[in-house]
Amino acid sequence: MKKSLLIIFAVVLSISFSLSQSWRKAVTATYPSINDVCFISENEGWIVGSAGAIYKSIDGGLTWSEQNSGISVSLSSVYFLNAQQGFIGGANRYFLSTVDGGNTWAVDSIEAIPNASASIRSVYFADNLRGWVMASTSSAGWVARTTDGGATWLLDLDFSGGDLEAMSFYGASNGIVTGGGVGKVDLFYTIDGATWTKAPVPAFPPVYTRSDIRGVYMVDANTAYTCGWGSMIGLQPSIYLKTTDGGATWEYLTQAEENRTYDNVNSIWFKDSNNGISVGGATRGSVVTRTTDGGVNWIPIRAPFGATLQSVTGIGNKIWIVGNGGLIATSSDFGDSWQLITPIPSGTLYRIQFSGAGTGFAAGFDGVFLKTTNGGQDWMGGYLTAGLRTINIQDIYFVNENVGYAAHSYRMVAKTTNGGTDWFAVIADTMSPTTTSYGVHFVDENYGFVVGRIASGVDIIYKTTDGGSTWSTKTGLVGKDLRGVEFVNQNRGAIVGDGLNTIYTNDGGETWTPATFSDVPSELQTANIRSITFLDENTAVAVGDKIILKSVNGGAEWKFIQTGSNILLNTVHFHDQNAGYAVGQGEVWKTIDAGETWTNIHDNDVITGNLYGVTTDQAGDVWITSSGSNIFTNKEPSGIIDNYIGMSDFSLNQNYPNPFNPSTTIEFEINKGSNVTLEVFDLLGRKAAVLVNEYKAPGSYKANFNAGNLASGIYLYVLKANGKIMSGKMTLLK
Repeated sequence: MKKSLLIIFAVVLSISFSLSQSWRKAVTATYPSINDVCFISENEGWIVGSAGAIYKSIDGGLTWSEQNSGISVSLSSVYFLNAQQGFIGGANRYFLSTVDGGNTWAVDSIEAIPNASASIRSVYFADNLRGWVMASTSSAGWVARTTDGGATWLLDLDFSGGDLEAMSFYGASNGIVTGGGVGKVDLFYTIDGATWTKAPVPAFPPVYTRSDIRGVYMVDANTAYTCGWGSMIGLQPSIYLKTTDGGATWEYLTQAEENRTYDNVNSIWFKDSNNGISVGGATRGSVVTRTTDGGVNWIPIRAPFGATLQSVTGIGNKIWIVGNGGLIATSSDFGDSWQLITPIPSGTLYRIQFSGAGTGFAAGFDGVFLKTTNGGQDWMGGYLTAGLRTINIQDIYFVNENVGYAAHSYRMVAKTTNGGTDWFAVIADTMSPTTTSYGVHFVDENYGFVVGRIASGVDIIYKTTDGGSTWSTKTGLVGKDLRGVEFVNQNRGAIVGDGLNTIYTNDGGETWTPATFSDVPSELQTANIRSITFLDENTAVAVGDKIILKSVNGGAEWKFIQTGSNILLNTVHFHDQNAGYAVGQGEVWKTIDAGETWTNIHDNDVITGNLYGVTTDQAGDVWITSSGSNIFTNKEPSGIIDNYIGMSDFSLNQNYPNPFNPSTTIEFEINKGSNVTLEVFDLLGRKAAVLVNEYKAPGSYKANFNAGNLASGIYLYVLKANGKIMSGKMTLLK
């Protein structure tokens, strides 16, 4: 087998330069959005999420293996009595149960819930027979009860006054259900497990226009806590309530001004009567607060993640949190420190850039930040956090492999000096949702510009000459959002924005002059321009809504380039003075004559979604970003014999995710029936696993590889069919 692997490597090297390149997906998010988490011990737990996702962990949440739910609807709640018996609720009143630890799931629909579109948002069982589900639509909610393990259900609460959002029980008799909405709070309680009484609304400060109660936790039969909505509109603080009589009456817990958060708080958990954790978030990043005095004070603690958190649970000081974008994290010290489990969090990647030999970065929504150090062969994922803030990233610019800047929503601009490992704010964030830094560009480590808006209709330009230590500003130059900026040297640069606004400077931004346009069709006279790049000191190209523009005099004058684009182009990038690319949804435009003519090279079979960022690496290979942390490229994957041997018989795709820990998926297609083997080897040629060894009819297949018992490193997967071989290389990171 070692000889066979050497032959494979030799063939790869000999053909890698002769094959025509094709598009492939190089990176994708590891997990779907996660809605709930349940652990029965410090080692064994389950998570559920969108598209019928169920995962199980047996090592404290460090690694997860997928279980087959048999359905594709979003799953909202999971509850396990023990290692074998568990229950899940989801959309369309789906109810799932297992008696073998999730290896198989029985799928049912609870027809006692009268609305077939209702989502079961919470599930609880006191024992193997007695259980409750809480379901809701946007305008009504229900609580159903079973006494025979889910075979039949009784409808105990039918509430038509609004949606219900959370449920918690203590034992088989005491329970609380919460909800709310605009100008209302809904709180129900039971002391017999069957009869529900609506509690009076506690006194709220007058600032609230909305009061959703999204999370509830019963510490004992009498004491419970809720958490809920905090809108940015009017600075409405996150909501915390407490009851000491089983939910009959509630107290609003006023927080000191320095501790207030203004975000959705979706879930709450207590390890004892005094110590609790709540989680949530919004566009300013994940929110985690902690109390050690029975809810009197909820103190925000550092949570270096950007996605909205949906659920929290724990055992003692061990905590697990999950949320949007496939976020899974854990803490072993009650939130003092956190470990991100998700290898590649999901987010829309707005920008991508290669800044050195093999070093590249991609960043975007929820502060998702990816990095490669080997030319895109492997990507490491995480979040860009500066201080306590993990905010949407609108743009990035790296001067070199170490020094980089990021422009964020809510005005923040962050800087790194160690290649993205650590970040600090050089322009602080604000609470204003209408303040955004959209574009950033630096001529060198010290001299740079940031553009955006400070209010609706009020543009702003920031300039620094000392690496962000100090900034000068200019505002109100065009009255529209400024989106992109680029300088060819310290004097000459241009800025583009909404409403066909482009301004340029020849004196380092001391003065700015509006540009002129020629040949722009009448229907595009107010087109929004999103991105600009300079090819040389005089030549620049800009793109936007159905438009490509070119300047040959430093941005002073622009001519319209006819392409036939029908969508908003988000980014333009040139590899050299001739070859460039522009991307949008369903369009990947390429030019080889400095932007005079363009060809759409989009591949509908591979490249999906709205495309936001585009760049090239040092070799000229193209990298494009999209939602779901998807990165597409035409760079040949290292170690894969692609489109060469037996192309008409079968094909083998790059595993995903890659790198992975501990599970990954390998897809292949058989066009001619054959005995098929798919095996995994280490680099010494030792067989690590046999994933497939059987006859396969023509079709597409997926094989899951779980490397939980293997050491970190590079592994080969080898597919054999019809007497031919294909191989791929994957990286296990633990």
